[in-house]
Amino acid sequence: MAYAAWTTARDTKKQDGLLVSLKMAAVKIVKGTLVCADASAGYATHTPTALRPFFGVAYETVDNSAGSAGDKSIRVETTGVHSFIAASADQTWVGKEVWLSSGSSGNNATVVVSDPGIGPKVGRVVEFVSATEVRVLITGYAFNVDAEASN
Repeated sequence: MAYAAWTTARDTKKQDGLLVSLKMAAVKIVKGTLVCADASAGYATHTPTALRPFFGVAYETVDNSAGSAGDKSIRVETTGVHSFIAASADQTWVGKEVWLSSGSSGNNATVVVSDPGIGPKVGRVVEFVSATEVRVLITGYAFNVDAEASN
């Protein structure tokens, strides 16, 4: 099948993609949260789900817990270096990829250096801060389907 050349100019509404707005699941997402796709329809959520992509880091706090999925949107950063809670980090983590894990508090997700099978890869460690904090470069991991967790 042959394709005809475009004949009409079109505004593609380009943006740099560093900060994107996503429709949310019926949850509250706080600033700094690692944001993923939910298991059903691709809404932004804070809960890691195997085989669902990592979207980025919440730029703001938005509460949609009293609404329906899609009622509100949240802005998410898709690039840069961010500080995250870590599980038993040490200097050997620098340069390694990390995955999103649910964390032990139920409130704070953590990053780990081995695939927990529940969340996607979220970046690569660029700085060891302490046993409980690392700085992670997320550029190239947000919206990357190749960075998803295995089953």
